[in-house]
Amino acid sequence: MKCKLLILAAVLFNISIAVAQSPGEIDSKERITISDDVDSPKKNNFKISLTSLIFGNYQLQYERSLTKRIGLVVGYSFIPKGAVPFRTQLNDLTADSEDTQGIFENAELGYKAFTPEIRFYLGKGYGKGFYVAPFYRNVRYDITNVNFTFSSEPAGVTKQNLAMGGELTANSFGLQLGAQFHLGKHIILDWWIVGPHYGTSKGDFVGITDRNLTTFEQQELKKELDNIELPLSDIKTEVNARGAKIIVSGPWGGVRSGISLGYRF
Repeated sequence: MKCKLLILAAVLFNISIAVAQSPGEIDSKERITISDDVDSPKKNNFKISLTSLIFGNYQLQYERSLTKRIGLVVGYSFIPKGAVPFRTQLNDLTADSEDTQGIFENAELGYKAFTPEIRFYLGKGYGKGFYVAPFYRNVRYDITNVNFTFSSEPAGVTKQNLAMGGELTANSFGLQLGAQFHLGKHIILDWWIVGPHYGTSKGDFVGITDRNLTTFEQQELKKELDNIELPLSDIKTEVNARGAKIIVSGPWGGVRSGISLGYRF
């Protein structure tokens, strides 16, 4: 009898454990675990553009998820001061004209841009899926040693060179369409599908000679500078005995596109 009672007690004890771990309560524990993960998602990521590296342009982005569907992104990109990209090709394009031949031979270019944007995600999850992002973009180009050649005497045999340089600044607003994918727990892929932007630009470029120019030389230099053509831009030139100045202003636009790889944390 005692043996039967012990067996019955053991059976009842096992049944009580099974009831305590009923499917409903197991689901409850799973929901708690999932809930804890949702309450503390990875809201930050840091990215670098892969496509821009081809042009020596380093584009970095930091993104912070404000809500499940809204993110704040701050981007900074730069090109270290150095030889103008594709300088050989540019020199080949200008080689047909004696006045423009070698204009970029010694030219140097530096670039930096600041781009904040607000992303509105259409997919599920923090910083995931297709998005629409209005943005503002400020860019600055630092250009030096752009060479202009002009005649120094009526026969046109003797030539003089003037190296000019300065800074061009542009401000624009645009709309970025893209998609961001989570490739595992920490790695993300950001695809900038298309991001047209439009705004205004202004630049001043100055060249100073090591001697006073004659009246004839000033006239020839003015002719050379007046032949500069930039689409949709207003160009004003000033020439005096010690050099020249170019003032550029007008609309500015472009399209952002590319692929970035990043880390979530």
